[in-house]
Amino acid sequence: MQTRTNLNDKNNAFKLSIQVKNILHEKGYSFLFNFNDYKFFKKQVNQAFNKGLAIAEKFIEYYGETQNDYSDYVF
Repeated sequence: MQTRTNLNDKNNAFKLSIQVKNILHEKGYSFLFNFNDYKFFKKQVNQAFNKGLAIAEKFIEYYGETQNDYSDYVF
């Protein structure tokens, strides 16, 4: 059972939606992701080379560089 779970996780890593979620998480904007906007932005960046990065940038551009996940931490 555990092997099947591990293989399933590996197969999902290449999904575009998961790539977008990971990029947004790395930049501190994980709370912005939702599937309605994802589908809308996916249609807009159809010709982009790196679609995951382009969609993540569309999320940040659309919502503006508002408060991110890391703003509560003192560095």
